[in-house]
Amino acid sequence: MFITLAVGTLLVILFGAFLAYRKRYRGLALGLSLGVLTILIGLWAIFQSRSSTAAIGILFLPFYAIFSGGMAWLYRNLMQAEHKLLRGLGWPCLALALAVPGGLVYSGFETIALNRSRDAQHQANLAEIERNRQSIKASLASNPGRETEVIENLIGEHLGQRTFILPLLESRFVTPASVDRLANSDDLGIALSALRHPACPSATLARIYRMHSYPDYFFQAIASHPNTPPDILVDLYRRPVTIMGLDRSFARNPATPRDILLEIATATKESFVVQQLLQNPKFDCTLLAPIEAALQRTERPTDSYSLSRLAELRGGPCGIRTH
Repeated sequence: MFITLAVGTLLVILFGAFLAYRKRYRGLALGLSLGVLTILIGLWAIFQSRSSTAAIGILFLPFYAIFSGGMAWLYRNLMQAEHKLLRGLGWPCLALALAVPGGLVYSGFETIALNRSRDAQHQANLAEIERNRQSIKASLASNPGRETEVIENLIGEHLGQRTFILPLLESRFVTPASVDRLANSDDLGIALSALRHPACPSATLARIYRMHSYPDYFFQAIASHPNTPPDILVDLYRRPVTIMGLDRSFARNPATPRDILLEIATATKESFVVQQLLQNPKFDCTLLAPIEAALQRTERPTDSYSLSRLAELRGGPCGIRTH
């Protein structure tokens, strides 16, 4: 498609150059107007999309504008030709000129309709998940002492139902074996919820990290889970960055090795990362000075929470520091 568009645009540019050379400016204003209109319509259509890559479409807009405007300019000149055949070619040129912005308008409204459909489906799924959540709570309440058995039976009965499995994975009674099984789901949402579960085994986290076809999707969950093996955390921290913001997850994870926490404290310029370091359940008092220095580098060196937490640590468990 890109090659066809590029070739067509090149031909239009050549025709435009020929018309300019012959000083045939009739219709130039029409062409420029349609070209600008095409760009405006294209921008509107692109920004209807919620895709993270939608903005790439902006790169094609100049080609669309040149093609549409050039064909309109050509149409205006052909309609003034002496030969009937040439005048007849003017109408296809006009049709092509209008087809570009027309297609963009159609695409924009199609995207709007798709967004509405997805929103409606999303709301329906949320409502069903809430109904199932209440049903699960009722089942657990009526079976005290048998919660794990109830949850395991429900998982077996509803294994293929996403809107039932997701609220089930919110329960603390899910066994590590079931978490491991659900982590292998083809549904990325279910697999991600399984990896976030407190009972997710270390072996499961390591397997998903090393063997999943799309491991990046799970990096945040792996970086923040206290059951993630330290060697996996080190490898994830050292690998080229594909997911932003992982330092926040590493900073609060009690399983993150000290040397990684020290590197984060030494390099970070984010106050939120400093907050996460200070909230680490296994806070290492030897990191207090690097964290204090990190806070001064951030965009909020007077962050009230961080200053309060630092004072609390200095007056309590870190009153006598080990260097």
